[in-house]
Amino acid sequence: MIAKTHVKTSENSPQASNPRYVGFFGLLPVPYSQGVFNFHWFNFYNSLCFQIIGGAPIVLLAKDLGASSLILGIIAAFLPLMTILQLPAARYLGKYSYRSFTLMGWTMRTLFIATSAVIPLLFFLSREWRLALLVGSLFFFYLLRGISSAAFLPWVTSMVGGEMRGRFISIDHSFTYGGAFLTMLLSSLLMSGHVVPWRYSLVLCFSLLGALISIYYMRRIPDREHHEGMISSAEPVSLRSMIAQKPLRNSVLFSLLFGTVGGGLGVFPVEYLRIQAHFSPSAIYALTSGTFLAPLLILQVLGHRIDRFGSLPTIRGSIVLFTLVLAVWFAMAADVITPSWPLVLLLNVVGGMAVAAFNLASLHLGMSVVPDYGKNHYFALTTVITGLGLGIVPVLWGWLLDALGNLDHVSGPFHFTRHSIYFLGITLLCASCLLASRILIDPRERKIEG
Repeated sequence: MIAKTHVKTSENSPQASNPRYVGFFGLLPVPYSQGVFNFHWFNFYNSLCFQIIGGAPIVLLAKDLGASSLILGIIAAFLPLMTILQLPAARYLGKYSYRSFTLMGWTMRTLFIATSAVIPLLFFLSREWRLALLVGSLFFFYLLRGISSAAFLPWVTSMVGGEMRGRFISIDHSFTYGGAFLTMLLSSLLMSGHVVPWRYSLVLCFSLLGALISIYYMRRIPDREHHEGMISSAEPVSLRSMIAQKPLRNSVLFSLLFGTVGGGLGVFPVEYLRIQAHFSPSAIYALTSGTFLAPLLILQVLGHRIDRFGSLPTIRGSIVLFTLVLAVWFAMAADVITPSWPLVLLLNVVGGMAVAAFNLASLHLGMSVVPDYGKNHYFALTTVITGLGLGIVPVLWGWLLDALGNLDHVSGPFHFTRHSIYFLGITLLCASCLLASRILIDPRERKIEG
């Protein structure tokens, strides 16, 4: 049973003439319509897709095909580096609706999920050739994603007003983490026992199914034409104009610094667990699910708090917590603490909580510092700049890990290997982010002070 009520909104508001949606049996009331709520269902199924094609399963498949740390770093770099395509793509947003532009890219990228699912079964090819085909398939997947994602944030901001974005983002992230949690549990079940190539194909077919369902829900999201908003938001802006805005400039600089911490988190901890700690793929998937469990418990509360108190307290608190988590990862990789599945699960749960809080607050702050005029290009410019930083980082870490090779040095209680060096480095970088957070400016707090 679906209940709906009407709310008063301004005539120009995206929610004008739209009923509020309270979900099945009134369990999840939101201050926007059922059509806008479909963003959440889209991200739920998109998460089912992406946590496989862009997460631990694809990393372990590449590793089984002989990928070095540098190759893993390049794979991790595809996602942020392809955001550079948002810059030329933003010029064409005025010619298309947000939905149609995003749909084109999301539909075409699905083809390369299908090709990735076939690659493990090409037994007549050598491991090197299959790895090359996998990297090529992932390249085109991220290429199409990078182009089409130019429309996504402008689409969301045009549909969701600033006064409700904390609530919207917290619910959206809950759906995303829920999908990722279920995906990792299912992947663990599918990969249990002896690991054979067809099991990787089976997991990737599940990713393909999630992609197809996500497209169905994307088609159900409203696609209103905000003529005035789209004209102004499509106006090109210069890099100089962006740099002149201190809150936006400082937000980008801080994101670049934090990118040195997060750039390789999707691949190198997985590599450590597989190669140095000798965890099975099934165990790694199951433990990774813990990363997405804790956020489900805190995001709703955080959304309300960020709407009320601003983004900065949450950003700083999450950095402190995540620094402590990374310090324990270093102690484990340096053999100060013995690796065990309960410890890894605890670190994934607490670390997932910290990262989820950070991402929620950072996205909320990012939406606040981007002006409406020329927002398509502002979003593209900021995403490209931070994407370039995030793309370079995993490649550099991969190169360094390969260069360290079989490093084996003991100093006091610490056993220095290439992976313990990695965790030590990102722990120190994360701690430096706490000091750097002083440059962040929340426009909402300034208004309150004024």
